[in-house]
Amino acid sequence: MTKKKGEYGYRKYFKIKNGLIIGFFVFIILLLFISSKITKNADISRILLVSSILMVLPMANLLSPFLVVFKYKSFEYEKIKEYLDDKHFLFDIILTMKEQVMPLDIIYIDEERIFGILSNKADKSKTEEFIKERMKIGGIKVSVKICDSFNEMKKFVQSKDADDKNLDEIRAIFKSLSV
Repeated sequence: MTKKKGEYGYRKYFKIKNGLIIGFFVFIILLLFISSKITKNADISRILLVSSILMVLPMANLLSPFLVVFKYKSFEYEKIKEYLDDKHFLFDIILTMKEQVMPLDIIYIDEERIFGILSNKADKSKTEEFIKERMKIGGIKVSVKICDSFNEMKKFVQSKDADDKNLDEIRAIFKSLSV
């Protein structure tokens, strides 16, 4: 079953999918490298060796986001299962910038307000500023509050009848920024 960015369980799906693809790349690279050493023809041996080296580049493109996502798990299912079908929530979003990785377990979007739960010890104020800047680039002015716990976030989730203004645009921006 495929998961899309923003859906609960995306991190696990991403790790499994990319882990299998990376494993396939490693297998092919090793196969080409070993074949280059076994082959008696010097020209074919060089071609196989260069091919194995060139296979490392696309694997590295998959490996870097895989390593970023690898240590983060999805939020506890029991606490959030009642919100899974609500379009105002995004789950398992991981934002990155040079200074820090920002794994946002849950994001709640209500009109021009965004509330999120940060699952690591990243700087909350930098995370808030990063989100505000990216939304501003998208033409949306928002206020952002990043929390440490689900109980703290529950205070901000006022009702399931939240306003849909800018909802699709904000969701699209988050998904485009996420790993």
